[in-house]
This record gives sequence, C-alpha cells and structure tokens, in this order.
Amino acid sequence: MLPRVSAPAPVPPPANASRHAWLTLGILMATTALNVADRNLLNILLQPVKEAFDATDTQMGLLVGTWFAVVHNVAVLFVGRLADRGDRRSLVAAGLFLWSGLTALSGAAQSYAQLLVARMGVSATESAGSAPVHSLLADAFPPHQRATALGLISIGGIVGIALGMAVGGVVAAAWGWRAAFLVFGAPGLALALVVRAVVREPARGAADGIAAGASAPPLRATAAYLFGSRTYVHVVLSAGFHAFASIGTASWYPAYLGRVHGLDLATTGVAYAVVGPLLSGIGAFVGGRLADRAGARDVRAYMRIPAWSAVLSVPSTLAFVLWPAGSTFALGDRELPVALLVLMPASFLGGMWNGPTLAAVLGIARPRMRALASGLTTGTYNLVGLGLGPLLVGALSDALAPTHGVASLRIALLVVALAHLWGSLHNALAARTLARALADARAGPGAA
Repeated sequence: MLPRVSAPAPVPPPANASRHAWLTLGILMATTALNVADRNLLNILLQPVKEAFDATDTQMGLLVGTWFAVVHNVAVLFVGRLADRGDRRSLVAAGLFLWSGLTALSGAAQSYAQLLVARMGVSATESAGSAPVHSLLADAFPPHQRATALGLISIGGIVGIALGMAVGGVVAAAWGWRAAFLVFGAPGLALALVVRAVVREPARGAADGIAAGASAPPLRATAAYLFGSRTYVHVVLSAGFHAFASIGTASWYPAYLGRVHGLDLATTGVAYAVVGPLLSGIGAFVGGRLADRAGARDVRAYMRIPAWSAVLSVPSTLAFVLWPAGSTFALGDRELPVALLVLMPASFLGGMWNGPTLAAVLGIARPRMRALASGLTTGTYNLVGLGLGPLLVGALSDALAPTHGVASLRIALLVVALAHLWGSLHNALAARTLARALADARAGPGAA
C-alpha cells in the first residue's frame, strides 16, 4: 500500500510533445550514443586487449559483462532514487562528464586490474545516463508518443554501438587500442555542458494528467508497488531474457567474425556496425512507433510486438552463427562473408523490444517512481544481459575449445541466442494484465 500524500490537482495532458521536448530528445539521444559507445567500445577492442594483458576469454567476459553489470546495477538504484527526488538534468550532465573522463583514462591502463578499475568507474557513472533520462522523457512526452521517443533513444544507443564498433575499430587499427578510449572519452566532456545549459526539467506527471505529489514515496513502498505488480515482474523478466540473448551474442560477434570468418579488426568494426547495431537502431524506432500506433487501439501491443519480433529474430540469428566460413560476396575490392547479410533480419527484429518495453514500465510506474522503475528494469536486464550473457558465452567457449577448437564460440553463441524465446513467453504473460496495471498507475499517487 502506498501512503496517501497531498498533491496538486491533475491537469489535462498535452495533445503532443512540445518543440523543446523534441530538442531535449535530440540532446539526450547524443548523450545515450556516447553512453553506449563508451560502454561497448571494449567489445571491438576485446581481442587486442586480451592479447595485451594475456587474459582468457572468461576474464574478458567478466570485464565486458559481469563486473561492469554488477557495479552498474547497484549504482543505478542509487541514481534512480536521486532522480525521483531531484533535478534529473543535472544528474545526467554530471554523470556524462565523469564517465567520459574515465573512458579516456581507460586507455592509460597498464594491466588487466587497472583497466578493470577504470571500467568499473565508467559503469557506476554511466547509470546517470539511463534511469534519469527515461524518467525525464516520460514527463516530456505524452503516453501516445512515449514508445516512439524511447525507441529513438534506443537508436541513440544503437548509434553508439555502431560508432564504437566502426570508429573504434578504425582508430585501434591505425593508432592502437589505447587511442580509441581517448577518442571516445573527449566529446562527452563538452556535451555535458550542453545538457546542463539547454535541457529543462519537465513537470512530473503533467504529460499524463497525473498529480505527481510533492515528494517521492518511501523506497520500500515503491518497491512493494512495483514488485507487487505481476505485470511489471513479467515485463522485467522479458527484458532480462531478451537482453541476455542480444547482448550476450552481440558482445562476441566481432571476435566471432575474426576467428571464424577471418575478418581483420577495421573491416569487422565497419561491416558489423552496419548490419548489426545500425539495423537494430532502425528496428528500435520501428518497434516503438508500431507500439504507439497499435497501442492506441489495444495496449497489449506494447508486449505483443516485442514477443513476436524476438521470436522471428531467432532463425536469422541461428543461420548467421551456423553459416559456413568461406562463403563470401564481393563489395568493391573486398570479400565479405555472406553471414553478414544473413544477420540483417535478426538485427532489425532483435532491436524492436526495447522502446515498447520501457514505455510499458514507465506507464506502470507512478510519476515519482519512474526513474527507480526504469533503473530497476535496465539494471536487471543489464545484470542478466550484460553481466551473464558475455560471461556465459566466454565460459562455454573456453570449456568447449579443447574438443571443438574455433567452433566452440559458435556453439556458445547458439545456446545463448535461444533465450529470446523465454523472454517472449514473459511478454505474452505481461500482455494479459497490462491494461489493468496502466489503469492502476493513473489512479494517482494516493491510490492503494
């Protein structure tokens, strides 16, 4: 039961988002792009960093996945709580400044342990680029435009992955992996000043016509409200399994293309950026747009679209991993593996779940608990997806290598990719009760 609090009377929600809301979205898309680029840069640098520090696949899986996700998951709860209480734009700006500086410093690491410490700092401060951003956008965009906005934010993330892969690979090939960290760390220091100067703090709940209340409810009451909702639990579980499948495999695709298909680092970065992250970004926008359109007639679309898109992505993913080495096509003066083309449907469909999922979460949560709800959701799917996905792939690859050689990574990727099916089951379960959960949230902060 949430405590009853005094609050101003609700006001009618706006018909559409304001111009400044769209400007804010553009700035936060750039922020998200740097957030995700800095986070995922190590994926394209995985092989040279491994060789530089004589690390195992399991150690690299821990570095890009488990330890990063654990620290991020703890930090995002603290940051989410701060965002529900105070100025979200200042929180985003401060986090951006700090994680950008720590990314630049990562290039100076002289050992695996030093790099681990630097990356944990990036992990903690990057939490300011997710939950506060989602909460801010939920108050800047009305419900019928929210999944579209969150889908566009997802495009920012996908562009970040693409930049990390393409630019990171080219820079590392030309000047070494250390230079890549510096190149990606510097721009965020300037963008942090733009965020603080331009972005405005929107009124909480106004986009929904909800009275938000003067302060956030107690942490225990917020947790009880969210986890007391079967719908919210199923949404979070669905996101966890989808992230486990998508992040767990994507973290290793560049290394897979090098080991199995013989692509060099620069070619891998550019080619995979196009057929992987960029297509996923388009899928994220399309998924959010479809959910907003279909959701106007039936809110269950916010869960049905992620369910079906994830299921339909699996055959393409399996075909990509199983595609034989040596099967190529010509692009200019280069021979590229046909497997890259086979991956394209999986990349597009596999990106469609994020926008509708976050829109559902922010709709289920009440205004003064949205940052924490987003933090719990992204923290969970980062912990499961980023924390366990890459680690499991690496551990399975190491375990199977003595008997299967280079094919060990292929088998590990196959196993992890199938988690999409489990995530879709939770989407279907969440769809059954989503309308009631959304209605409960709109009852206001004093409702039982």
